[in-house]
Amino acid sequence: MTAFLHPLRMLASVSLVASACLLPGCGDDSGSVDGSTTMDPPTSSDGADSTGEPLPFDEAEVIELAGQYATALVQINDQPFTSQHALAAAVNVFVDPAAADLYRMLDPVAPVELAFPEGTLLVKEHLDGDGAFIGYNLMYRGPEGFAPDSSDWYWARVTAAGVAAESGAIDYCINCHAAAPGHAFGVAVDNRR
Repeated sequence: MTAFLHPLRMLASVSLVASACLLPGCGDDSGSVDGSTTMDPPTSSDGADSTGEPLPFDEAEVIELAGQYATALVQINDQPFTSQHALAAAVNVFVDPAAADLYRMLDPVAPVELAFPEGTLLVKEHLDGDGAFIGYNLMYRGPEGFAPDSSDWYWARVTAAGVAAESGAIDYCINCHAAAPGHAFGVAVDNRR
């Protein structure tokens, strides 16, 4: 079993969510709602971090698990809300059941740092202007010390076809999320389930 399999307890209890940028004006990823982008090439899709070192978990397994967000995770928001960057017109946020109550403690109006456990997966579903699915972002909490500059989060942007367009230490994600304690933003209290 790989180091990642510990979070497969989340599959049994079902895990995920992507909170990739939930504050107004967050980040400039230069992407577009139609899927065309001018972003940097993938940071990692070969199972290595940005330094070329092997990841301490199975990247493909994390992305596959994230792809099951609609049935395996808990949707946090009640209604889709406007995306803060150009990757989508609107978004929905999903969190693994084991971390959902902890995630709900995040208030964008009064941010606090919370200690998400290793293996926490957050997914932000991207929708186009008609409400159709066009992909998702994910954040996965790696082991302590995995990525100290981003509170040990691993990042990925996945297309509607399930392809990781970018993964690893994605600068625009990290730079945007640096404004949030612990690199995690919450969903507005008045839009929660």
